[in-house]
Amino acid sequence: MTTINLKPVEMTPQVMDELEKRGLIMRLCPKHDELDAAPGETLWKLLYEPKEGYGPHRLITVTVNREEFAGFGAHPDNEEFWLIGDSDTQPMYLAVSLLGEAELAVKIAAGTLTETDFIALRVKYNDPEVSFFVMRAGIPHGEAIVDCGKKPPSFYVTESLNLPLDLTAFGNYELKIKHGDSV
Repeated sequence: MTTINLKPVEMTPQVMDELEKRGLIMRLCPKHDELDAAPGETLWKLLYEPKEGYGPHRLITVTVNREEFAGFGAHPDNEEFWLIGDSDTQPMYLAVSLLGEAELAVKIAAGTLTETDFIALRVKYNDPEVSFFVMRAGIPHGEAIVDCGKKPPSFYVTESLNLPLDLTAFGNYELKIKHGDSV
């Protein structure tokens, strides 16, 4: 088994902006999507619509209590992360592939996967600059904790009712948070 040790980074506006520029997420933060409404006018703009066939949206709560990235995968449509939670819990990490599903599968098959193919975000709760975003369709990602003897963390996700999760087949690879580097 080849372990890919991920060095966590803080969720900062700059990090989230870079992920957006790469087309991995869509930020939901102050000043990001303001419209130029004239006096007496209310404007709206569609940010995205769910793809046909996955059903209406739903809101779920997620509690993570595993150190493995066992649920790492991608969805065929967008989902929204609302990292509203208690910061006095186990540290949680959101690992995001910097590659799309197909490119990730090619690197796994070729045996060329490295830690530079991922970013591991130390989740930050309740911060309007970083804690709310859309994970783009087809971007592999997953959550895990580092056990510090605290209660497990929880957060919210909105997604289509029938949205499947296509788990990443890592073969001989496993993702881990690099010990001693947890932020």
